[in-house]
Amino acid sequence: MFKTDNSLHVFAAQAYTKTSDASSAAAGELFVVSETGADFGGAVGTNKFKVGQKDGNGNIRFSPLIDGSNMTVTGKAYSAASEQDTEIGFNGTSGSIDAQNSNRYTIRVNFKNNTDLYSEQSDLHFFEYVSDASATQLEIVDYFAQIMSKNEKFSGKTTGKKRGSVKVERFSNATSSAIANSETLTVTNGSNVVVSSDTSHALVAGDYVRIGHATTKTNPVYKVVSVSGANITLDQPFQGASASTVAAGEFAAGSEAAGIKITGLAQEWKLGLFKFDKITFDVTLDGFGTTAAPATTAAAIGSGEGEQVAELEWFGTGSTGAPYRHGVVNNTSEVTAYADSTATYGIIEIDFDIAAPKYAVAGAGAGRGQLIIALKMGTTNHADLETAFATGTIF
Repeated sequence: MFKTDNSLHVFAAQAYTKTSDASSAAAGELFVVSETGADFGGAVGTNKFKVGQKDGNGNIRFSPLIDGSNMTVTGKAYSAASEQDTEIGFNGTSGSIDAQNSNRYTIRVNFKNNTDLYSEQSDLHFFEYVSDASATQLEIVDYFAQIMSKNEKFSGKTTGKKRGSVKVERFSNATSSAIANSETLTVTNGSNVVVSSDTSHALVAGDYVRIGHATTKTNPVYKVVSVSGANITLDQPFQGASASTVAAGEFAAGSEAAGIKITGLAQEWKLGLFKFDKITFDVTLDGFGTTAAPATTAAAIGSGEGEQVAELEWFGTGSTGAPYRHGVVNNTSEVTAYADSTATYGIIEIDFDIAAPKYAVAGAGAGRGQLIIALKMGTTNHADLETAFATGTIF
């Protein structure tokens, strides 16, 4: 049973201020004061203190009064979230695929994340290719990239109702040269048509284009299916972010090393939905001969991402006044939230004792509370907050 003497308090701020008293703080600023409301001017140490934040109407929300001698402080610098990627064969710098004639290649991808399925139920996808009598590595990865990206879950699409879970990109060890007249491309996520800045690019069906840079092999490649003026149709929808004036290179197919990378995509986020689970998957190869096992870099949820902080603040302030998430009359307009979902934050976690709680539902002894302070990275006066809680530099 949840005890009412356990409590969570969350303060998210874009700025910290040292004040002589709470009335000196500006709207949205975070501050730390003593039991009497005066600024510490240094480390909290074993003294009693409380954290406050003022809204635009001058109302101040305070944490409980905390005894510095009965707390544990943990400081966390910002750590970026990252998606899982799994590489098969050439990854832009090394590796290869064992090209065998008239051979059956299979790739099994088993999703086990909780984003849609929950309880880590398996969602298995199976892809197969039989090579011809003169197999090349590029031929093998071409097929898998084309057929996998036709599957909605592997489409690489990052927006809309049919957004993908992963993107599938190809890499080649071939050396490319800049397309004619230093042309650039306009690329659109989810579209297999890219637009050249000039029609004299000389690309023809069967050529390969490396999007990102003419000579950097760590950028993905696509096969040209057809050309109509400035419009270049690729054999696979563009897997990256939409952009204009993108440099590109071209090369003809050969026997060079090639490979595939499958990368998880960030999922759609909306405040109050708590969707921070990363796309995770296992990849199994059959029939790939001496090809090395897939190299996987695990996903990381990170710390201090703006969306995480916004969720914490939303939850810690009683869903910002909303008793439910959707479609009911509530008092959200009366509660001010300050987290910026696009910013990055350092985090201070303070676990503290609540002496002699006087609640109807409470266990014997001291209660427990947690105070979370999220301050935007690089904020002015952050050293004062770091000094107050002796965390070292985290903001």
